[in-house]
Amino acid sequence: MSAEARITPIWSKQKLFVAIFLIGIGGWFFSDAAIGYPHSNERWQAHDELVKSGRESEWPTVAKSHGWTEKLPHKYYGSGDLAMQWVCGGFATVLGLISLAYWFTQKDRVLRTDAEAVYSPAGTRVPFEAITGLGKKHWDRKGLAMVLYKIEGRKGRFILDDYKFDRDATHQILAEIEEKLLARTGN
Repeated sequence: MSAEARITPIWSKQKLFVAIFLIGIGGWFFSDAAIGYPHSNERWQAHDELVKSGRESEWPTVAKSHGWTEKLPHKYYGSGDLAMQWVCGGFATVLGLISLAYWFTQKDRVLRTDAEAVYSPAGTRVPFEAITGLGKKHWDRKGLAMVLYKIEGRKGRFILDDYKFDRDATHQILAEIEEKLLARTGN
């Protein structure tokens, strides 16, 4: 019996959200490094000059004339602080881009069967006779099963994931693989 399990919308949205979130966080770090911290340093220096000249009481007027908040800047951001913002922004953005690339490679994957074979999420056709084992250690608790196979002397494996793929169809595919494997091995 043929079955087809597509990527679930929740999995797809979740992975896309993670990628966008990481890229957004990277942008936030870059914004702080390029705009926020230098702007804060400008306020800090202006306030520091007033303090050194004994005119600290003029701060509200100076702040207002520059369009700044009257709240005192809490810290001067040195070159190390700025560098850290660039590094964190780069790290978060790279992770976000990797997550986005992963999402793009996975979002259209399909797990399916026909009368003679199962097709892995990567599109590999695995005849039922080539399946050598089925690992269900995490199936009951996490909905994960490992399908082991050997085609032309090459071993391979793929995962059945009932969260990533349509649950009912994935369960149907697992049952079909088990049935064919049991029929062939007699166990």
